[in-house]
Amino acid sequence: MTRRIALALGLAAAVILAGGTPASASQGVWRRLPVSGQPPTERSAPVAAALGSSIYLFGGVRDDFATGQNTFLNDLRRFDTRTGVWRLLSPHGGPPPARAFGVAAAQASTGRVFVFGGGTFDNFSLSPLNDLWAYSAAANTWTELHPRTSAPAARSGPVMWISGDRLYLFGGITAAFATLNDLWAYDLRANTWTELIPDGAPGSPPARHVAQAGGAEVGGVFTIYGGETIDATGNFVQLNDTWQLRVATRTWTRVTFPSGGDIAPPRNYGAAATIGQNLYLHGGDLPGGSAGCGAPFPQNPNNELWRFDVRAKKWARLQPAGDPVARLKRHVAVAADGRMYVVSGWDFQCADGVGPGQVWNLNTYAFTP
Repeated sequence: MTRRIALALGLAAAVILAGGTPASASQGVWRRLPVSGQPPTERSAPVAAALGSSIYLFGGVRDDFATGQNTFLNDLRRFDTRTGVWRLLSPHGGPPPARAFGVAAAQASTGRVFVFGGGTFDNFSLSPLNDLWAYSAAANTWTELHPRTSAPAARSGPVMWISGDRLYLFGGITAAFATLNDLWAYDLRANTWTELIPDGAPGSPPARHVAQAGGAEVGGVFTIYGGETIDATGNFVQLNDTWQLRVATRTWTRVTFPSGGDIAPPRNYGAAATIGQNLYLHGGDLPGGSAGCGAPFPQNPNNELWRFDVRAKKWARLQPAGDPVARLKRHVAVAADGRMYVVSGWDFQCADGVGPGQVWNLNTYAFTP
């Protein structure tokens, strides 16, 4: 009897998350998936997009604080959500140059994954890209697209999504470390880029990069949250605002919240995906943290999961049941088969200056609402 009571108490304690709130299956379930094959190696800031039950993951960087070396990647891997098997692909054509902090979107009707921008960097410089590539799953081929009109300025950390035969692109950061808030559209049929809203236009969200977005519209509305901007003194500042774009009218609206309906504190480098009418946001970097163990700036990853109801315009922090999920930043999330899959990124552990420092995420997680 005593052993059974102790076991029950232990299980209850295991589902108490930060803030002391019990986990609940009614708020979804996390699973650390058993996978096989050739899963992604250690990396942060890759891109990912889904075609049916296949998730395609490209690139990223192994930004190693211990050595100060950044190893940029341009490999392409496919995860089969039905079998749990990762495969390292060997496409024809290309591949795109190695990069991190690019963006990707998938078009189901043509079976293609599009990758734009991103770049390479060190502690003192940024070399962004503005190339556009298409990967054909059926042909297993990379093709660089050469638009007939001028492309957006090279940038890292923008947001991109697809609607019909158009790719939409917002924000990012340039080689001069200037954040942007312009909006562009790429017509897949006409092979043309068009600037819809210029940088600095009134009514747009403040300029930013690495905003968190779910990669899909809900009822003709696209939602972004947070990210980073650069203030007048040249410092990076985390943002805590939520904006919605009504695509048909090209109108941005900042979402305002009654007490208790917002997300707090601010965060960036999280991973988000849209399922149904909800945007789900996992992890990211919170204010504060430690700069020891070789880190060039403070690190404070978290493992919170938030849900934004796009139609009700309200944030809620969830306490899902299931497997523990690592604190992560610079990871990637993608929706497939009604679930959110989370891959790559890293935690940071440096209590009182004692490592290990970066803890790379080699797991594949799935959240089922």
